[in-house]
Amino acid sequence: MALYSIKDLERISNQKAHTIRIWEQRYGLLEPERTETNIRFYDDNQLKKLLNVCTLMSRGMKISHISKLSKPEMDIEMDKIIAESFHSEKDIEVIINQVIISQSTYDEILFEDIFSNAITHFGLAKTYTKIIYPLLVRTGLMWIKDDLLPAQEHFLSNLIKQKIFSAIDSLPLPKDADQSWILFLNESEDHEIGLLFANYLIRQHGKKVIYLGQRVPYNDLADVVEQCKPTHIYSFFVRNQYENELSELIIKLSGDFKSTVICISGGDNNIQKIAADNNIVQINTIDSLIEILTKPNA
Repeated sequence: MALYSIKDLERISNQKAHTIRIWEQRYGLLEPERTETNIRFYDDNQLKKLLNVCTLMSRGMKISHISKLSKPEMDIEMDKIIAESFHSEKDIEVIINQVIISQSTYDEILFEDIFSNAITHFGLAKTYTKIIYPLLVRTGLMWIKDDLLPAQEHFLSNLIKQKIFSAIDSLPLPKDADQSWILFLNESEDHEIGLLFANYLIRQHGKKVIYLGQRVPYNDLADVVEQCKPTHIYSFFVRNQYENELSELIIKLSGDFKSTVICISGGDNNIQKIAADNNIVQINTIDSLIEILTKPNA
């Protein structure tokens, strides 16, 4: 079970720490434990309750009323809101909170229910942009600070990857594709959900994909490029890495594969400037990727 500070709760819930303390003191909403030095800490159950409280408040319910709800009563209210949220994109935050709850409590049944409903109502592309990407931004902040247990990170990542792999498997293999993409992550990069979704989109548009995945040695990449002669090479920069390593990779890619369109997503402002200086195509949105895929003879 993960443990959270008041600052962690503030970031995850988007509620001020001062407000959370008031709810705790005035309404007994949360019941933190304390360290030997009297510092509050909260467990997964407290996080789940706080996220549910935030959801109820977003629907106009007063905190004074919420604090009087029993757990079964709160669960009934949440079930109603979750069911309604799939019919309105303005309530996406409700769905994201529920996925965070499924992650922190290792509740695969809850994840499956939320994800399946999202796919049914929004489709995979919108589910990724409206739910998965914002979710990864929020949980990514926790991963960087080590607020989530590694097991929680792997639990959520693997569930999402299973869904995207399944969607990819449902697509036909392209014949006589006018674009051929090599997708890879560098030797220091593990987080492949964005790359997997790119795989899905590229395949969906009838283009060929050679998917190499995470932690690909540069020499191996070079061998595949030499053999397959792709039109595009695409990589994501997600993990915090030494800037000089990424800049060297960008310059090397640009210099070694001059006849291939090199594309990247991610990286800080300096990395993006280096990419632009080396004629690297920066893909910052799904629409920008789709524009490349639909451009004639790109």
